[in-house]
Amino acid sequence: MITVTEAGRIILNNAKLLPCETVSLGQAHGRVLREDVHSDRPQPPFDKALMDGVAIRAIAASTSLSMASMVSLPNHNRPYILEGVVAAGQPQRQRKKPDGCFQIMTGAVVPQGCDTIIPIEQVSIQNGKVYLKEKATITRGQFIRPKGSDAHKGQLLLAKNIWLNTPSIGVLAGVGKAKVKVSIQPKVAVISTGDELVDIDRHPQDYQTRLSNNFALKSLLEASGLAAPSIFHYPDNKKILLKRIAGHLKAFDILILSGGVSMGEFDYVPQVLKELGVKMLFHKVAQKPGKPLWFGKTRDGKVVFALPGNPASTQICAYRYVIPFLKKSAGVNVETRHGSTTLTTSCLVSTKWLPLATDLTLFLPVRVSEKNGTRYAQIVPTGGSGDFAALAQADGFIEYDQTKKSLRPYFSWRI
Repeated sequence: MITVTEAGRIILNNAKLLPCETVSLGQAHGRVLREDVHSDRPQPPFDKALMDGVAIRAIAASTSLSMASMVSLPNHNRPYILEGVVAAGQPQRQRKKPDGCFQIMTGAVVPQGCDTIIPIEQVSIQNGKVYLKEKATITRGQFIRPKGSDAHKGQLLLAKNIWLNTPSIGVLAGVGKAKVKVSIQPKVAVISTGDELVDIDRHPQDYQTRLSNNFALKSLLEASGLAAPSIFHYPDNKKILLKRIAGHLKAFDILILSGGVSMGEFDYVPQVLKELGVKMLFHKVAQKPGKPLWFGKTRDGKVVFALPGNPASTQICAYRYVIPFLKKSAGVNVETRHGSTTLTTSCLVSTKWLPLATDLTLFLPVRVSEKNGTRYAQIVPTGGSGDFAALAQADGFIEYDQTKKSLRPYFSWRI
């Protein structure tokens, strides 16, 4: 039996970088970027109005004051001459009169010869003239985002090997990336085993259980954007398992099994995998839940995760081991010192419900809250590894190593 840290190291050491593919931007969310993305032009590409208001020339053109310099309070009795209205999406206009100004909308191009926006609520417009109200003040350059102040042309905006979230999709759209290079999504067979399992649309007998692991794993993999899962269920029948798993090893890139991996009379999975030529890299980890975890690979490098069948064991092992493996395979940098991933965060953990002494590393569901800027994790008591309802009351889990008296980072259910 190996430690959690050793299991994580073995798994990540067998993660090989996946090939790339090019997808449309609409298909890119949740995928892993495999190219650097640079700005194709200055951002913003023009001096942009940040406020609905009036664009004026705050001081004479001969001044040496900088854009951020304060100017004297304006003469509120002197009107500006309105030369037109500028909407977003229109070409740049040019101020022609010494006291000329433009009414301007948010996002519009600041007219040539104007350097300041006065908010619309600080002016009064009457008969083609603009008067400043008593409380109006002017700072040259106010409410204008200068051209190129967000990014210059050619500037690196997104580095490769990041997970594409909503803001990064916005960046890709902003630079015109209609198509983007990403890691492929490996095809994953999610296989539940067990005679006791019945389809979710059937009424189970008292001695039966509805299928849940394959749906939970499929949901996790789809939410991660890291894999393309298909789900299957087979009985505890060695002949059937040999035939079906052999076919899946040919058709899929990764196999994730749940159930049939312990020491019971009908736990055929380790024996079936061995007979099919899958090399075992480890079986059993000093952890709870999930102690019977099995991991191996085929001669051609395909990997197989065989997870214990209890729902808490299945889900926690998937978060703790499968997701980091998929992330590293996709090109994401994964922290291996503690086997944790870049998605983890730190919390102060309540000592209530901490278990008694044990040699196992415990995965403890926690509910997370925040008070005065500090995050707190409250352990959620469970009825054991079969208590999947308790997982729904938690926000994630922590690792508790009793032998080292250490609490490792918090793993969130959110991907």
